[in-house]
Amino acid sequence: MQILHGEHLTQSRAHLGTLIDTARAKNTEVIRIVAKKTSVAELEEALVSTSLFGTEKIIIIEELHSLPKSKRKDELISLVAQKSTASELGEEIILWESRQLTATMLKKFSGATVREFKLSKKLFSWLDSLGGTNAVQKLTLLHGAVSSESEHFCFIMLMRQVRLLIQAKDGGTIKGAPFMVSKLRSQAKKFSLEKLLQTHGKLLEVDRQLKSSGSALTLAQQLDLLTLSL
Repeated sequence: MQILHGEHLTQSRAHLGTLIDTARAKNTEVIRIVAKKTSVAELEEALVSTSLFGTEKIIIIEELHSLPKSKRKDELISLVAQKSTASELGEEIILWESRQLTATMLKKFSGATVREFKLSKKLFSWLDSLGGTNAVQKLTLLHGAVSSESEHFCFIMLMRQVRLLIQAKDGGTIKGAPFMVSKLRSQAKKFSLEKLLQTHGKLLEVDRQLKSSGSALTLAQQLDLLTLSL
């Protein structure tokens, strides 16, 4: 059994794609299950049934730990944990999670191979600097984040950060570790709600331009301007 988790979705999705391509190249049947659309009975059937083609199969279960707290979630997790001795079934199970799993969550799958996809510290340093007054420092941190990740990924994370800041400023509920929520609410105090909404509108416009090639500026230049505006 393999568990892929962490907030670096670009890397984790790419790795999952590689695993799928490798499996298909070996004529392994690939079964993909989205947890929120699956019942306990349906998951159990997928885990115990024989491949239709008489070949090995790989079962990918997505977002199991992102389900809201419920009896069904507990039952699904318990079922996967029980069936995770994949070698006995002639199949492999892969859990893909878009969040970081805690040690307590991972403990239920003690025999699994776990790979965490982390966001770089440079990326967080840049995002945390937004709202500050030192323009040179903010640009330096941005360029460090871009060198560590990519322009496109930094843009995606900037959109995410602004959305979270709007939620924090507007008193909305934010999911995450207490320290992260506290840091977001503190950062949100450096902006007016009007400024954050205005920035969100700019980000949507930049996204539209990128998809239509409608801007004379490169994404790197757009990120510089957006960072300075914040």
